[in-house]
Amino acid sequence: MSLEQRRNSSDSSDAYARAVRREEQQQEREQQQRRQDDKPQNIAELTEIDEASDLFRQHSHQQSMEGG
Repeated sequence: MSLEQRRNSSDSSDAYARAVRREEQQQEREQQQRRQDDKPQNIAELTEIDEASDLFRQHSHQQSMEGG
């Protein structure tokens, strides 16, 4: 293999590696964005569950205090 052929092959390999690296970075950014988009929904769901639990506890406590 001549020096020129090796250089072209190396350039092609480097270009391929850069393209793969860019695609992987893009996928990582998309995954991070999805995680960030999911967080507010999860927090809202937890808040609703906490509020329902608090309401149940309050109701149970009130019933206990009333003797029933």
